[in-house]
Amino acid sequence: MKSLALTLIAGLMAVAPPAVAQSSNPYAVAIRVNDGVVTNFEVNQRILLLQAFGTTGDLRKTAQEQLIEDRLRLQAAKRAGLTVTDEEIEEGVAEFAGRANLSAEQLYQFVAQRGAARESMQDFVRAGLLWRNLVQARFAGRANVSDSEVDTTLNLIAVRPSQSILFSEIRLPLNQQTDAQTLELAESLSKSIRSEAAFAAAARRYSRAPSRARSGRLDWLPVAELPPALAGQIMALQPGEVTAPVTLGATVGLFQLRGVRNNPPSADQVLSVSYTTVDIPGEPGSERLVAEATDLINDVDTCKDLRAESERYAVPGYTDHTQTIGTVPDHIAVTLAGLDRHEASYYTNTAGTLSVVMLCDRTRDLPEGTRDNIRNGLFNQRVGALGQGYLQELKGDAVIVYP
Repeated sequence: MKSLALTLIAGLMAVAPPAVAQSSNPYAVAIRVNDGVVTNFEVNQRILLLQAFGTTGDLRKTAQEQLIEDRLRLQAAKRAGLTVTDEEIEEGVAEFAGRANLSAEQLYQFVAQRGAARESMQDFVRAGLLWRNLVQARFAGRANVSDSEVDTTLNLIAVRPSQSILFSEIRLPLNQQTDAQTLELAESLSKSIRSEAAFAAAARRYSRAPSRARSGRLDWLPVAELPPALAGQIMALQPGEVTAPVTLGATVGLFQLRGVRNNPPSADQVLSVSYTTVDIPGEPGSERLVAEATDLINDVDTCKDLRAESERYAVPGYTDHTQTIGTVPDHIAVTLAGLDRHEASYYTNTAGTLSVVMLCDRTRDLPEGTRDNIRNGLFNQRVGALGQGYLQELKGDAVIVYP
């Protein structure tokens, strides 16, 4: 009986179309990237990782895109003679896990419960580490931050704590499929808007930030609590002028200056913030995400409440952060600047969905190492932008084949 079953299986495989047989083989080639390959197993494992991370949308397409980019990163790092040790990879996993308040071993267990192998997590981190090392080595000379630039950024924090600015914003979500069109739209709006009324109309039509309901208008915000680079760009404008497109996390923003004022002198100086974030699962771009984020915000009054309510999505479903003003990611810093203690809002995250953010506290101590943090933040921001451009060049030159 056993031999008959094996004969039947062999016969079915013999007459099956080659594509079907290949797709059923987990180690068959799914994608060729130059002289490298991505297997079906790797695609399926990346899908499981994405599910574990709470990513939504077309996970297979996202997994394929990520693995193509990872192959290009690895190939570029190999050409440059770069490697990472097992110890460095474990440190990278621990750093990644720490963003969700987990240990490396807890993260491994978390993804394993969802079917993803330990090695797949390590491969994910390896590509990221090698790429970070490569772009830092390749672009360090172009991304160096001078002492005067650090001083300028510190001045925005320390010398102008009594200034506030009034401006409007438009936030457009970025994703791999529509980046080119979104950036083209942002560039067009930046060059064509000539009045506050035109900016307000564009915000109502295009923006995906909560301020859309107010035609993109924000209240007076302290300069010291805004991302230094962004504050500098806005304050360089004349009232009514609009910035060039500014990348803020998973969005590209346009900002229109409406006014600058000097506040009464104060000895207090906010220099660091504590906040909690919760990722909202769902389909990227869905209006339901806004409703879900709004419901969560309405259901909580404190950061403690938000942490407890986040369990409706995952355990743990929240991440706590404590950072100096200059090291808060720009897209979050802009949102936090408009919040009072225990107030919340939302923003578009890198998965294309929304994250709720609540301000827990502001402190007025300048932590040790602030100059180094500012220097590193500016350096990483520049290297990241240069690295993204380099990756797009590699993709443009690559031979990518789906067998």
